[in-house]
Amino acid sequence: MLSVLAVALVLGACGRSATSGGSPPGSSKVADYHYAVPVDQASPWPEMRHDQANTGESPIVAHYDGGKPWSFPTGNSIFSTPVIGGHGTVYVGSADHSFYAISSAGHLVWKFETGNLIDSAAVLGQPASAGGPVPVTVGSGDDFLYQLRTSPADLSPAARVVWKYQAPPPPSAGQKVSWWEGNVEMGYGGTLLAGNTGGAAYALHPDGTLAWRYAPGNSVWTAAAVAPDGSTYWGSLSGTIFALDRNGHLEWTVGTLGFVIASPALGTDGTLYGASFDGKVYAIDAANGKVEWTYPTADNIYGSPALITGPSGRTTAIVVASTDGSVYALSPGGQLIWRYDTGAVIRSSPAVGAAPPGDPAGHIVYVGAADGRLYAIDASSGQRRWSFDTTSTNPVARDRNQLNSSPALGTTGVVIGSEDGSVWSVPYDYCLHAKDPRCSVGPGAPLPADATVTYLVTPSGATEATLDPTAAATSVLPFRLVVRRKGVALDAGFDARNPPRVTIDPSVPFTTALSGDGHDLFVVPQGFLQPGAQYRVTISGDYKVAPPPLGDGSTGAVQTTLRLSVPATGAGPLPLSVGRNSVSALDLTGMAIPLPAFLSSVNAIGFDSYDWIVSTLSISPPDGQGDGHVLLFVVGAKRGAGGSETVDPATSFAFPLEGTYHGNMISVASSDVSLTFSFGSVPMQEFMLRMQLNRKLDSPSPPSLYGVSHCADIPYYGPLLLSVTDLCNASGDLVASGMYQVSGLPTSPAAARPSGVSVGSMTLTRPSGGSAGSFGATVNVAAGMRYPAAAHVVTVVLTDAKTGALVPLDYHALTTVTAGATGQLDGVTLRIPAGTALPAGVTATVVTDAFPLATEQFGA
Repeated sequence: MLSVLAVALVLGACGRSATSGGSPPGSSKVADYHYAVPVDQASPWPEMRHDQANTGESPIVAHYDGGKPWSFPTGNSIFSTPVIGGHGTVYVGSADHSFYAISSAGHLVWKFETGNLIDSAAVLGQPASAGGPVPVTVGSGDDFLYQLRTSPADLSPAARVVWKYQAPPPPSAGQKVSWWEGNVEMGYGGTLLAGNTGGAAYALHPDGTLAWRYAPGNSVWTAAAVAPDGSTYWGSLSGTIFALDRNGHLEWTVGTLGFVIASPALGTDGTLYGASFDGKVYAIDAANGKVEWTYPTADNIYGSPALITGPSGRTTAIVVASTDGSVYALSPGGQLIWRYDTGAVIRSSPAVGAAPPGDPAGHIVYVGAADGRLYAIDASSGQRRWSFDTTSTNPVARDRNQLNSSPALGTTGVVIGSEDGSVWSVPYDYCLHAKDPRCSVGPGAPLPADATVTYLVTPSGATEATLDPTAAATSVLPFRLVVRRKGVALDAGFDARNPPRVTIDPSVPFTTALSGDGHDLFVVPQGFLQPGAQYRVTISGDYKVAPPPLGDGSTGAVQTTLRLSVPATGAGPLPLSVGRNSVSALDLTGMAIPLPAFLSSVNAIGFDSYDWIVSTLSISPPDGQGDGHVLLFVVGAKRGAGGSETVDPATSFAFPLEGTYHGNMISVASSDVSLTFSFGSVPMQEFMLRMQLNRKLDSPSPPSLYGVSHCADIPYYGPLLLSVTDLCNASGDLVASGMYQVSGLPTSPAAARPSGVSVGSMTLTRPSGGSAGSFGATVNVAAGMRYPAAAHVVTVVLTDAKTGALVPLDYHALTTVTAGATGQLDGVTLRIPAGTALPAGVTATVVTDAFPLATEQFGA
């Protein structure tokens, strides 16, 4: 296989070295890129990694055509890589459930709505007949793989679909869903290749029927690299990189010590380059699976490697980005050529394009980072050529600026998606020609060349490289240790044996927790910071540096004092209320957990799938200082007609949150919440939401969240996390922080009293000895009214009648709803496990959807 592979790929590389007909860069003339598989031959970027070998390399020369950047808004985050048609049309999926066709000028051509999120890239195929519409195939979280017509005509959804293929139930014991999160690739003969969260790699015939599938033991999220003999190369969450023959039979497998999400790239000499969450780059002989070398980075690798091809058609460099914030260029022998540190987590896969004729760069590397910047890096020196900041000016969206999408290279510029839902197009070398405050030029990195310092981290996970940072009054305060020498970031962490010390002046009560790798320190205020105030925060402690090549093995001490300013956002009373017939409710969406980088990498789109209604169950009057107690309730929701929010009866989320408020600032938490992932439910030892609300129930500053889970309690992956990763700290905990979006639901039916529904008798049986207790309530539905149990969520919440404190229980898991012969709701029961300590006085609240329908007190 190897000799055929080398010859074919070299010829392919030579054929791709220029566009057909010698079309100049930026020309509107349709080009032919001589792809070896039947993708759209006129497309400059037809699939996630450009070509069947997953090189991530384009022959297009970076020529500035005088254009300006544009952005197009979708309704939710974008994690998928755009693909670009022959006339510049951009095709991309969004977490708003829709797949978009966007013109080269940034205008909507059409969109197609699926039943769930889209976070995988599409592939543009060849038209069925000359001049016909190009088919585009894309997967969705609704379990369907869709082939769509790209005709710009106003087609109905049914007419837009050529075919769709539904994934079967998950073959992997580690997964519960069959979402299409693997990027679709084109194989020889028009075979479509895609991985599935359910745990298999699939090959489909051009007509959408199954050719074969292979189950490696866990999710397959990578795009397959394709060899001329039909062999394909994949990665899996099973921690493997593996090869299949053209019929889907296993040829070889290479084990790693982490999930494999990066799509492998096939070099012209038959070397396969992969990467893993163990932080290593792998060079593998594609013929037999022998590992030729590995190279370590300082954190998980999420993005796929890109290859730079020399004039001879051979691979001259492998470019990979790590969540440690650096972009690495490695020689084919595994030696470091250069490293560029952005100072921000990178999940984006680098793309490589040609530099202008005569430019010493030769090639340019493009990559997005979690600081919202698109970077262009000189491939010969490893220095920044320019960067463009896509961060929104919107005060809430500005912190959702992570470029987790990967760049696609078009004929005139770079296209990339943002977590704020925008698709951006930036002309090649625009920043070298325009005076734009969003541009930065020159070789420097955002961080100082030499530093031993602790910086604040934003809710989106970006490092605030200043000693004068700002933070919202309701923020959790994560800090990051940064150790740099001569422009190179070292892999350094706080010494867990002597945890760092924190002082805050003026004094604020707080708790601290250290991340497993020691890079991040979480400071959680127990109250709120004072709007308009400035705090002096001092962090001191010992640190350790990793041995070469990621450090020098040294130890030392660090002390940093930061002047933390808190913006004076609008104060006011708590704008929540509890009425007889309705209660205040919030729409909570857009959850993101960027710390640790691992969590956002493996579940970015999963968190964004959470859609919650948060209602108000009770509020105590404020005391003389403006403080009080608040009890909220969270229930899973879904979008109804016109975008309205309705309760999802199939939800796995129905739980209370209790806490305090001061004015219009809220901090609520629970110690019995389980977050649902594709592989099951993860119990949280602590889950906290913090926010400030104005009169419209919007948040004037980014809300923040904080969570702690025992690694041993995580299903399926717990043993792996404890044994081979540094995600778990000395206490065996995985500590995380992030953000979300919140807005008011002024007329939500879920937070209103249901017509004709009432609670009859209520009984409480306390646990005794080794026996469980229970709470039971009958429910009456008036004649002529309908309230089907299967269409609603009914929960019971127990609190201390004296203090309002929650009785800590997993309410959703312990609640059973009963229905009569016609399906009408007729009762609800809460099992109270043996050993549960109930207060002397218990208040029981029956919640229908998100409304506290009835409350009764038991005991003193």
